[in-house]
Amino acid sequence: MIVRYLDYLVALARERHFARAASACNVTQPTLSAGIKQLEESLGVLIVERRQRFVGFTPEGERVLAWAQRVLADYSGLTQELSERRGGRRVKYASAQSP
Repeated sequence: MIVRYLDYLVALARERHFARAASACNVTQPTLSAGIKQLEESLGVLIVERRQRFVGFTPEGERVLAWAQRVLADYSGLTQELSERRGGRRVKYASAQSP
């Protein structure tokens, strides 16, 4: 699961509109929609009720949203703490695919 997809979900909850949520995340609407769909497939639950317009979250979606908000808050706190420990310097991690 990608943290970015959790950001998409929280933005959708805040904006209540796919295009505005995409704009808030600096991505296109199809990218945001695909990320939400990937999150749904990854978790095996329907999160968003889709019709012509954003309708809302399913009951499972509401639970996933609450969980995503907690994860993102913890993630933000952790990255802030690590940054402070490094004196504000970012550490670049090598990709697992790097030689």
